[in-house]
Amino acid sequence: MMTNRRPARLARSLAHAGRAALMSACALSATLAIAQTAGGCGPLENNFGPYDYREYKDAPEKDPRTGTSSNLFLVESAHFLETCEAMVYCAAGTPGREFDYTLRAFPNHHRALVAMVRLASKYKTEHAPDARYSVPCYFNRAIRFVPDDIVVRLLFVVYLKDSNRMDAARKALDDAKKLSPTNPFSQYNLGMVALDMNDMDTAVEYARKAYAAGMLQPGLKQRLIAARRWSAEDEAASQPGATPPEAPASGAPAPAAPATSAPASSTPASPAASAPAKP
Repeated sequence: MMTNRRPARLARSLAHAGRAALMSACALSATLAIAQTAGGCGPLENNFGPYDYREYKDAPEKDPRTGTSSNLFLVESAHFLETCEAMVYCAAGTPGREFDYTLRAFPNHHRALVAMVRLASKYKTEHAPDARYSVPCYFNRAIRFVPDDIVVRLLFVVYLKDSNRMDAARKALDDAKKLSPTNPFSQYNLGMVALDMNDMDTAVEYARKAYAAGMLQPGLKQRLIAARRWSAEDEAASQPGATPPEAPASGAPAPAAPATSAPASSTPASPAASAPAKP
């Protein structure tokens, strides 16, 4: 009888082990699916928000009719004070916690993203102290939430470039170009970032578009002139109301612009001057 029971017990054990292995496999598959969807950067659902920063950043702090505070004002007045943004004093916690709270409520909060990058850089890490996620994760979350926010895309390019991840930065710049921005500020900013990436053709293309659309800031054009990549043809194509032709194909530098269009300084603008013109 003993010899008959052993196969039965063995069969039951194998069946139990098989079920356990199947359950583990299913759990692993679910975990991998979540990781692939969110990049391992957590869900966007939040107790407050998430809200699109662009819809609030230029709105009044309080509704003039009802006196109700805007959602952005509620968050910034408690968790993103100017002193906290500067990493001097935060009213409710450490900079990492406060920037994290702000970015969970407003995943594409431009200034909070920059602040988180600065905080992580200060400690020479990708994961700032007391932050819930790493810097790449905060960009991942912002892009998942609002894929069409060109400022987030360009900030991500700058972050990758400054982290010396040039292949990833070039890919991120291509993703930003796919948004085909029509706002002159966005076109100008894209041109500036492309120039910082030494992508001259893209810089010229978006400089033409930005100035033809009415951009007045001269910084981008001055830098292109200093690099000898702004021609008389570019100048004509960038006149307000003009329809800019495609940027010249890569290869030999474009002819220099006429002497009358030379900037006051012959040296390119500093990196600080290439910051987005209007957040």
